[in-house]
Amino acid sequence: MRKKLTNNWVLKLISVCLAISMWLIVINESDPIETRTVMVRNVEYRNEDVVIDSGQTFTVEELEDRGISVSVQVRKMDANKVKGDDFVIVVDLAKMGPYGAVEIDVEWKNPGTYTIDESEITWRTTTVQVNLEDIIERSYNVQTIISGEPEESYIVGDDIELSPRTVQITAPASVMERIRSVGIEINVEGLNSEVAGTADLKYYDVSGQELDLTSENLEDYEFSVSAGQIDYTVPLLKTKEVRLAFETPQGQVADGYRFTEIEGANQTVNIAGLRAVLADIDAVEIPADVLSIDGASENVVVEIDTSQYVPEGVTVEGNSVITVTLVVEPLVTQTRQILPEQIRIEDAEEGYSYTIRSSASVSIEGLEEDLNALTDDMLDARISVAGLEEGTSTVPVNVTVETGFTLIGAGEVTVTKERIQQSQAETTTPADEEETQEETTRQTQESTRETARGTQEETSSEAHTTSSAR
Repeated sequence: MRKKLTNNWVLKLISVCLAISMWLIVINESDPIETRTVMVRNVEYRNEDVVIDSGQTFTVEELEDRGISVSVQVRKMDANKVKGDDFVIVVDLAKMGPYGAVEIDVEWKNPGTYTIDESEITWRTTTVQVNLEDIIERSYNVQTIISGEPEESYIVGDDIELSPRTVQITAPASVMERIRSVGIEINVEGLNSEVAGTADLKYYDVSGQELDLTSENLEDYEFSVSAGQIDYTVPLLKTKEVRLAFETPQGQVADGYRFTEIEGANQTVNIAGLRAVLADIDAVEIPADVLSIDGASENVVVEIDTSQYVPEGVTVEGNSVITVTLVVEPLVTQTRQILPEQIRIEDAEEGYSYTIRSSASVSIEGLEEDLNALTDDMLDARISVAGLEEGTSTVPVNVTVETGFTLIGAGEVTVTKERIQQSQAETTTPADEEETQEETTRQTQESTRETARGTQEETSSEAHTTSSAR
């Protein structure tokens, strides 16, 4: 009987099975299986080349942030060991449907601290939507944003050197639309000499606000830039205020007009450059060829870009364009009466006296303001009596006017030549003769005053009428 029992393999198998069953019953009662649910946010994309090779990129909206709920069967004693990071959401882009839908899978990373039945892993979300987007490459010029103020009398020069000056950015269309410009920021506060260095490239939106692209997961968006740092050299230039020096305008104004002045010629400009260069510059020379008055009969307004007339390496700070007026005024003619006592007698013959019996009219051309300020003592009137016959003769008057006036014409005067008594001439000595001649001339001129005084008022009235008529 014993032999039958020990050699019966069927009974042995039954005994083992019963023992295992009893063990499972004991285990399940002491450490039962329960369901553990965790939120999984780890995402793994597979076969990305399927999308990237077509010139596109992809996003799965809110998948990483929202995650999915995953449930597993695990023993009660290991339940607290199960974490969301123990699983990964697998998105196989090769399985993407025509409208971007992809059925997802969840895999267990098996951290080795507990065991589960992988076939019992379940999750609620089974399909996600993949958004496809074109990848764009665009070139941007690097701008410079200067902050701070340099030392007084210094400014930032225009010739800022950048390396590189342009960058190429590759990004999805939605990201590229947000980037309006790129640049670097350079601080020049209190500086008075050239500044050089390296600055990080920054990105700006349409309103000029900096984009914080580093806070985004740009790796998933195929974002790249050809240069993330830019080398720069910024010149700081000395400034100096200088006057404008105008050459005489070229050309001739129309007949009857005169160029008088340049209104605005007292303007100054601020120039900037190296200190050694500015030391030799006292004025900006404006050439005559930009100041033409040829044929002008009215004022000529001229706009001048002063930056064209500064030496190489020097710039004009601020607005370089100035406006000046070339003043052209009409000439008027004024007629005056010269009284006999205002006329000097020249070339008098010895032994004769000369008496001017009338006044003379003289026409002078000039600016009206200048003519109104012209006084009689500013006119040099004279007659020559050389070769004059005795008696009464008509002699032309020569008049010299000051600069700024033009003599149009001078009239004639009536002159009487009389011989001096011989007895008087014989009793005089040579020294007395010269004195007598001077006295004779003086007396002659005084005598003419009485003679012409009767006609003075009449001729003066006539002269006034003539001047007004002109």
